[in-house]
Amino acid sequence: MMLVRMRLEYVTAWPNHAGMFVARKKGFYADRGFDVDIVWDGWDRGTPVDLTVAGEFQFAAVRLGELLETRSTDNPMRALATFNQNQLGGVISLKSKGISSFADLEGKRVSIPPVPRLTNMVVEAMEAQGADFSKVNVLDPFPYEPDIRSVEKGVYDAVFNVLGWESYQGVSPVSEVVQLSFDDVGVTPHHAYYLCATDSFVEENPGLVRDFVQATALGYEFARDNPQEALEILAPTMCNTDPDILRNSLEFMTPTWFAPNGKWGFMDEDLMRSYAQWMADGGFCDANVDSVAQAHTNEFLES
Repeated sequence: MMLVRMRLEYVTAWPNHAGMFVARKKGFYADRGFDVDIVWDGWDRGTPVDLTVAGEFQFAAVRLGELLETRSTDNPMRALATFNQNQLGGVISLKSKGISSFADLEGKRVSIPPVPRLTNMVVEAMEAQGADFSKVNVLDPFPYEPDIRSVEKGVYDAVFNVLGWESYQGVSPVSEVVQLSFDDVGVTPHHAYYLCATDSFVEENPGLVRDFVQATALGYEFARDNPQEALEILAPTMCNTDPDILRNSLEFMTPTWFAPNGKWGFMDEDLMRSYAQWMADGGFCDANVDSVAQAHTNEFLES
């Protein structure tokens, strides 16, 4: 049986990756003749893009800006599916902090990673609600990425992080957690992560690529239709996480996986272009917006 290696985008596996673990456990990959090594790590050896281009992995989860920047290199990558139909980054807080909108961040201590793109998203979200970002007490958490626990401890009033995961890491009831989505105020709508491979790998192995993409899609469909079994499959890999956190996160993530046509993974080129243009206009991505067309394909999602 062939071994295929998949590099995740994050430093740990989490329920947004459920479909791949389900596909492996249920034999959807094995039925097509391969095993899958799902890997996560930090970035001291390189990003998922770096290591995939170097040949250590056949597939990787990648953000759009990183993907587009590969198009001008000698080994460009291509998106074969998207993991999420919407963005996942947002601002997380508690009702007790008096925050229920982006406008309420005025006068608050907010952890925002020192990334201009992320700061600008908060600026635009506050402006959309008539608020003034200059009134925010911005705190730099680098090199850490604090979650809801830092809000519970009083270190921050709110944190910028991943909705539906970092929101649930504490002891506060879900009903008390505030999750502010940029999509709700029309700021930078986009797909969160993409399943990618290099152009050369895709062109040399179209059958394997189709099998991997379609087996992964089956995994996500199974996780949607059988959430309890999906949690049981995730448990051995994510045994260091409270079961309620996994359950809440899986429930949050599941609707984000499927396009309006009900299918997992389909990419909207207009959505990709609009976000790429926003990044280019702000100087947050050194890439040609016109490369979006060549940087993705939905063909392997078709039966």
